[in-house]
Amino acid sequence: MFNGIASFDSAWFNGKADFNITQFNDAADFYNAQFNDTAFFNLARFNDTVDFGSARFNDTVNFDHVQFNHHAKFWYAWFNDTANFYDAQFKDTASFHFARFNYVNFWKARFNDAAYFVYAWFNYALFASVNFNGIVYFDYSTFNDTADFAYAQFTHKSWFTDTHIVDLSLENAKFVEEIFFDGAQINGTLSLYRTKYDTLNIRWSSIHDLAYDDTAYHLLTQNFNNLGFADDARECQYSYRCKHREELFRQQKFDSWLFDLLAWASYGYGLRPVRPLGWASLLILIGGLFFFLTGSVARSKESAELAEKSQNDAGARENKPEDSVSIYEAILLSATYFTSGASSIISATPTEFVPVGRGRYVVVILRLLGWIFFVLFLSSLTRTV
Repeated sequence: MFNGIASFDSAWFNGKADFNITQFNDAADFYNAQFNDTAFFNLARFNDTVDFGSARFNDTVNFDHVQFNHHAKFWYAWFNDTANFYDAQFKDTASFHFARFNYVNFWKARFNDAAYFVYAWFNYALFASVNFNGIVYFDYSTFNDTADFAYAQFTHKSWFTDTHIVDLSLENAKFVEEIFFDGAQINGTLSLYRTKYDTLNIRWSSIHDLAYDDTAYHLLTQNFNNLGFADDARECQYSYRCKHREELFRQQKFDSWLFDLLAWASYGYGLRPVRPLGWASLLILIGGLFFFLTGSVARSKESAELAEKSQNDAGARENKPEDSVSIYEAILLSATYFTSGASSIISATPTEFVPVGRGRYVVVILRLLGWIFFVLFLSSLTRTV
C-alpha cells in the first residue's frame, strides 16, 4: 500500500515486476518506465491519477481486475507483447492517445467516463463485452488485424473518424447513441450480426465487405435511406442480392439461383441501368452480323425500283441494283427491328428490307428481346435516377 506519491519515473524492471493487489492511495508515476519481463498489476487499485505515459512493456503485462478510480494515463505507451485488461474498471477518464498495442485484451472491461484511443495503433484488439459508459474516441486509430467489439455496449456517442480497420466485428453490440465512421476505412469484413443501433454514420465506400446476414443488410440499407444516402442504400442492396445469390447456390436451390443469376446479368437487380443498354448494343450487333453473313434480308421490290429509277435519272448505269445489303445497312436493320419491338414510337417496322429464310425468325427474336430489355432499362432507370 502506497499512501503517498509512488514514483517509478523512468525505472527499468529487468525481471518480473509484481504489483498484484497493490493499492495506490496517491498519485502513481510510471512515466517512461520500461518493463523487460512480465509485469503483474492484477487486482491493483489506483485511487488517484496513474501515469504510464511513454512506458514500454516488452513482455506480457496484466491489469486484470484492476480499478482505476482516477485518471488513467497511457499516452504513447508501447505494449510490445500481450496486454491484458480483463475486467478492468476505469471509473474516470482513460487516455490511450498514441498508444501501441500488439495483442490487447479488454474483455469485460468497464469505462465509466470518456475513453480516448485517438491515434492508437493495434494489431489484434479484443473489446468483447466491454461497457463504454462514456464517450469513446477511436479517431485516427489503426487496427492492423481484427477489432472485436462483440457484445460491447456503447451508452454515449462513439467516434471512429478516419479509423483504418482490417476486420471489424460488432456482433451483438449495442449502441444507444450515434456512431460516427466519417472517413473510416474497413478494408476487410464488417460484421453487423444482431447489432443494435439507431443511427450509424458511415458510407458504403468505407465498407469493403459486409458479412452476409439478411437482417444486417436490411437495417443498414434502411439506415442509409434515413440518412439520405440513396446511392449508398442502392449499393448496399446490390451487394446483398449478390451475397444472397451465392447463398442460394450454397443451399443448392438451383432454380431460384438461376433466375437470380439472370436478374443480375441482365439488369443488375434493377440497380445497373447500363447493363440493358450493353446487352441491347450486343444483340443489335449480333443481329446485324447474322443478316449480313447469311444474306437473310433483301431489298423489297419497291425499294429496288426506287433505287433503279434514281440511278437512271442521274445517268447512272441502267442495270438493276443488287438485292444484297451492306454491313452497315444490316446493323441498321437489326437496330430498327430491335427498337420497333420496344415501341413503335421509337422506331417503325422497316419497309425497304424484307427478311427471308431464317431471317424471319431472327426478326421475331429481336423484337421480343427489344421489348424485354426496354422494360428492364426503364425499370432500372426509375430506381436509380
